Amino acid sequence: MTRLRYAWLDYLKTGLLALLFLPLIAITQLGLTSGYRPRSWIRPRQEPADFAGLAVALHSCDGPRLAEEINELGVRRILLRIPTWELDRLDEYLAFMDAIPDCHIVVCIMQNRSDVTELDRWRRQLRTIIEACWPRVTEFQIGQGSNRSKWGFFSTEEYLRFASVAEELRSDFPEIAFVGPGTLDFETMPLLRALVHGYPIRWDAVGCALYIDRRGSPSGRQLLFFNLRQKILHFASCVRLANKAERRFWITEVNWPLENQGPYSPTGEEDCISEEATAAYLTEYYKTAMDTGLVERVYWWQLVSKGFGLIDVEDDGSLRRRPAYYAFKALLEEENART
Repeated sequence: MTRLRYAWLDYLKTGLLALLFLPLIAITQLGLTSGYRPRSWIRPRQEPADFAGLAVALHSCDGPRLAEEINELGVRRILLRIPTWELDRLDEYLAFMDAIPDCHIVVCIMQNRSDVTELDRWRRQLRTIIEACWPRVTEFQIGQGSNRSKWGFFSTEEYLRFASVAEELRSDFPEIAFVGPGTLDFETMPLLRALVHGYPIRWDAVGCALYIDRRGSPSGRQLLFFNLRQKILHFASCVRLANKAERRFWITEVNWPLENQGPYSPTGEEDCISEEATAAYLTEYYKTAMDTGLVERVYWWQLVSKGFGLIDVEDDGSLRRRPAYYAFKALLEEENART
């Protein structure tokens, strides 16, 4: 109830915007379904290694060990999460980046509720992180989970005020690129609201965490119609109609929760699947996304993690490569991901 009182006006704006744009989204999606691709759209490269990336963090594996595994895997694209509450670890993050010199890195700057409500504090932290990473990193995802109170946002308008602070830095960092809004799951209204607005922030690439049915394959349908392909076309239609975004679409987070992982699983056991099924779904997800010709990059979350990583951490601290690891590696090594 507190949240509703706080954000009711933004919910009203979001609802009205959806009523106005949903017919246009449907028409645009029909065009994309029939094969139309805007000339201005940034398409995926033919090389799978330029398309398939990993989102990583340093909380489940120390930096040197994680860097070693990344180099061994041969992945080129890394999305590194740096939380604002770990500014005292910036040297560790920078050392990690130095240890993967062949990787193209995007930094996702993670926030908490205090950053959202105290914009001067957020402004200082944002500049500190960007200055530390620059010019090794030129692309930054501004926040995570803009449609989740868990990540500190009670409304999309709150997120837009928060993200707009980043626009102040463009003059100081030439050619910097901002990625957002970092929405989670298949939720059209908050994504659309973050792309069609009057705030200063403009997205150089639209990034969101596009999960599908936790227990099902990418070809499985939800709401009778939306499998992975149609979800991508639907979100791409929102990007196509945006007034504050370039025609670039990234999927910044996806995975499946693994069974028999106990407290390390991000969801309930009833929603978890086997390691073998995850490997098959991973391959299908990446190939489906690339085949649409609308997604520039897909980042798997993450490399080392007990509950959902490509690599498991055994009780004795040793690492075990799961079947999905080998599926991901095979994808990277293909000459062409389109089969």
